[in-house]
Amino acid sequence: MGFLLGAYGKLAAGSRYRSLQARMMRIQSRLRRASRDVANMEKMIDRETKRAQNAITMQAANAKQLAMNNLTATAGMQEVLNKIGGYTQNGNLQELSQQERTLYAGYQQGVQSIQAMSEMSAAQMKQQVEDMAEQMREQMLEPLKQEEDSLQLEKDSLETQLETAKLDYEACKKMEQTDAQMFKPDYTGGQG
Repeated sequence: MGFLLGAYGKLAAGSRYRSLQARMMRIQSRLRRASRDVANMEKMIDRETKRAQNAITMQAANAKQLAMNNLTATAGMQEVLNKIGGYTQNGNLQELSQQERTLYAGYQQGVQSIQAMSEMSAAQMKQQVEDMAEQMREQMLEPLKQEEDSLQLEKDSLETQLETAKLDYEACKKMEQTDAQMFKPDYTGGQG
């Protein structure tokens, strides 16, 4: 009886093992695809975020330069700057008249205001880009990561089932082989 149970169990366990292997191959393929999709999405989000932030930096620099040019173009400012050797914090102001000093002081305040506004505006726009990137991560990347995690759990479960099926197969094979010894004919004629 053990021979038949072992043979049948071996067939059933072998069939189950092959079925689980086929499922494992499908899961591994889907898991590789999901992992690749997650990595590609992360790269795309990071690339687009950097591109947008670089564009903001360049746009802020251009706007700052335009504002500086407009400020410098005010009446008589270029001559004042030429007299003291350009915009400096500690320019040679002794060569300037009182009116030119007043004009230069206003110019310095304007420069500081432009720099502060430019930095604040760029920081706000960069924060908006970061917020949008985070929103993209939540809406587009998180579902992919959840699928990847789910497939990983399924793969882990299948690995355990495969190990169990292999152990069942080996146990049934051993049972079949052990009980097969009873059916072996005795060619010695009962003489030992």
